[in-house]
Amino acid sequence: MTDPDDLTTRAASYAVGAMTAAERRELEQELRRSPRLAAEVDEFTETAALLGLAAAPVAPSSSLRASILDAVDAAPQTSNVVRGPWFRRPVAAVIGAAAAIVLIAGGATVAVQLTREPSMVEQITAAADYERVVGDVTGGGSVTAVWSESLGRAVILVDDMAVLPADRVYQAWFIDEAGHAEPNATFGTSGSQTLTVDLTGHLDTGDAIGITIEPAGGSDAPTTTPIVVIPTA
Repeated sequence: MTDPDDLTTRAASYAVGAMTAAERRELEQELRRSPRLAAEVDEFTETAALLGLAAAPVAPSSSLRASILDAVDAAPQTSNVVRGPWFRRPVAAVIGAAAAIVLIAGGATVAVQLTREPSMVEQITAAADYERVVGDVTGGGSVTAVWSESLGRAVILVDDMAVLPADRVYQAWFIDEAGHAEPNATFGTSGSQTLTVDLTGHLDTGDAIGITIEPAGGSDAPTTTPIVVIPTA
């Protein structure tokens, strides 16, 4: 029987590129046979992407950028940054490596070889024109919107919003410059965990992202005042 800690460590190592080529090929074979392993890889990869949203990107100084590029040129290109087989790396160290990769990159794309389709938040944060804005919600909590104009897609990350009665839901809207609100995804809350909501349809230039409280099942037009509106222009 596979050790759960062993499975988790391998999934985390794979997600951040901390495996040798042979180890990666072996795990990719297992992904086809183990839904649990595939789910672990998905979760760690999503976490790595979200870590990049945890702080506003800071542009490095010209001297720091030059030193980083010099280090990249000097480093051997035949192995990963994190050395050694996955089984010698504790899970905490692997997660720390993921954070370091994303935060040092300052929002830049981190290439991870996967056998699955990247999530929408991964696609957006990999785009050269991706943007991020945090909005405070009336009644408590916050919503982080990330979007890419070139992709025409947006995702919201929901934190600490109030739990609604069973007959109510939160509903997102794309609101154009004329004030027309196009209905979008409905969602609840996830307690203390961040909830990721992929918004459907095409985000046009100048659209704002709004959220209202609606009857269960959602509405075709807003029935309440938005509790948060995030401009994208």
